Amino acid sequence: MTLLVIILTIVLVGVASLSLGLWRRLVQERRFTQNSSNSFSPLFHEVISTIDAGLVVIDKERHVLYLNPQAEYLLGVEHAVAINKGIISLIRDYQVDDLVSDVLLDGEAREMVLKPLVAGRTMRLRATPLLAGTKPCVVLLIRDVTQLSMLERARRDMVANVSHELRTPLASIKLIVETLQSEPPPPVAQRMLVRMAQEVDAVTQLVEELHELSQIESGRVALQMAPASLAPVTERAIERIRPQTERKSLDIRADVSHQLPLVMIDKDRIGQVFLNLLHNAVKFTPEHGSIVVQACVITVDRAMNDRAFIERRIQTSLAEDVHPERRTATLPLSQQGRPTVDIPQDMQPGNWMLLSITDTGIGIPVRDLPRIFERFYKVDRARTRNAGGTGLGLAIAKHLIEGHGGYVWAKSREGSGSTFYFVLPIAHNAFEKLP
Repeated sequence: MTLLVIILTIVLVGVASLSLGLWRRLVQERRFTQNSSNSFSPLFHEVISTIDAGLVVIDKERHVLYLNPQAEYLLGVEHAVAINKGIISLIRDYQVDDLVSDVLLDGEAREMVLKPLVAGRTMRLRATPLLAGTKPCVVLLIRDVTQLSMLERARRDMVANVSHELRTPLASIKLIVETLQSEPPPPVAQRMLVRMAQEVDAVTQLVEELHELSQIESGRVALQMAPASLAPVTERAIERIRPQTERKSLDIRADVSHQLPLVMIDKDRIGQVFLNLLHNAVKFTPEHGSIVVQACVITVDRAMNDRAFIERRIQTSLAEDVHPERRTATLPLSQQGRPTVDIPQDMQPGNWMLLSITDTGIGIPVRDLPRIFERFYKVDRARTRNAGGTGLGLAIAKHLIEGHGGYVWAKSREGSGSTFYFVLPIAHNAFEKLP
């Protein structure tokens, strides 16, 4: 019965569809049946039969111990036929078999989306490890997300079609405005034409970014991956953004050494990521502020939880305070005395290249940080009214970084600037190139 309580706990967390009162009934029943030899109680069957997700319990041999009626429906199998059969015989896809094997091997929960699984359905699978005494098992939750997938695809197609259709009329309007501007008009008309040209440029940028984001989200952008140094990529991005920094008298500099190991990237796309993040920093940094781009190698240790060791720092400390009047390092130290940096909790162990872009801008409120990479999301419009922008730059950067197998996040204090971090996988044998 202890096994059943654990399984039900996983279901409660994964599906969140059972009431507290029902859970109390389960706990009460466990007290009366904990010595029972019956593995699956009537109440267990009652509860598991009512959830809106398929549930399959799999043993260490990857054989099915149990599946609920919803799993039978989603997989198109009968309970009597499925029991003691290999999971690969029910879900004829080796990705699922590998998913279960990996969870049994390292005890880490995993998710995947599989399509089409049965009858054209798109399924989201979550495999969670379960240790019942000395017998390792896996609880596989299966949810039908076909409708959500279709809606998402329809949204992407609509955005792609609309952005494509808007390109031609915008190009025509811009040509007309440029033609009118070529002949000296009256002063009032000239001001109106300048304003029209600015608005056309703004809408054109929005259309281009919408089209690009829809292409990236739909997987139609092929990344040309190759080992490369980040230093020249960073330098080119800074040179392209320099006219904007000069207009605001911003100090921009990069501490990215050519001696750092190579990373596996599409240089053009990572250059675009740098441009988007730098453009964001320029927009929200007041005149005479500063922007610093830095890079280093970090080691993610599972025991560190949400921190990583900084292995190689080049010239200045990664999280250094960039205010010109204060140059003290602010990196926290681990118990071993090595500098560390905060990282996402789901980041995989190993060596990564960490990039940071730090500005002395207006900062981001804590409540907005989790949403800044969403499309069209803008921080408090009253504070950023004059900043402009489409609200798509950070979303595009996030998708491109994740397409490289990396992560992106931000740290900020309102009124004290922001630091945007992203990590990229280091190329195989890249450390051999270091002196």
